[in-house]
Amino acid sequence: MLEHEKQIDVSDRNINNKLVESIENRSSMEMMSTSSFGEVVDFRSIGKIEKDFIPLLEDVCSRYPSLLNSEKWRSQRFIEWTLTALGRVLYFLNTKKVGDMDDDACNHLQTLWEELETFGFDLSWLRPHVQSALDMKTRVGRILEVKRLEEKVTSLEEKTKDMRTKMIEAEVNLEITRRELVKAKEDFENCDLDSELGYGKP
Repeated sequence: MLEHEKQIDVSDRNINNKLVESIENRSSMEMMSTSSFGEVVDFRSIGKIEKDFIPLLEDVCSRYPSLLNSEKWRSQRFIEWTLTALGRVLYFLNTKKVGDMDDDACNHLQTLWEELETFGFDLSWLRPHVQSALDMKTRVGRILEVKRLEEKVTSLEEKTKDMRTKMIEAEVNLEITRRELVKAKEDFENCDLDSELGYGKP
């Protein structure tokens, strides 16, 4: 290995070591949002992980074996925190629906993702899915706006239909009334309403 390559390799290891030390030195309170509070079970004999996360971790670790072959596994606590952080992101993506992605949900996912990124693993396979979920807020807003306009159009169409029905009824009533008027005029002699009634004087 060339001298400058050795220097780069040593530099990378130093950065990784500092990252690991920084995470491992965090207090329990600092890792509170990443920690798991559900029932925990053993995961492949490498750490205790929340039970709900196990199927998701099994799936991604089967598809991306390098996740379990990392040189960054330095302690039991680090392993459990890392897998828990990954499990929380996977669980979020697996259980949330598009319509759930409001401000609070997006902020929560952003926090989970930033915590997971601090562990320094290659997450290129997961990043597009997280970004897509975070972008859902804008897409959901557009979907809701389209839905609102569709409902408004439907309402106006119903009102227009109702008005047309009433207009037809009014036109029919008008024609009937006109015919009744003509017939009424034919049934009596026309008289001057301003003429005197009289009492038979010569």
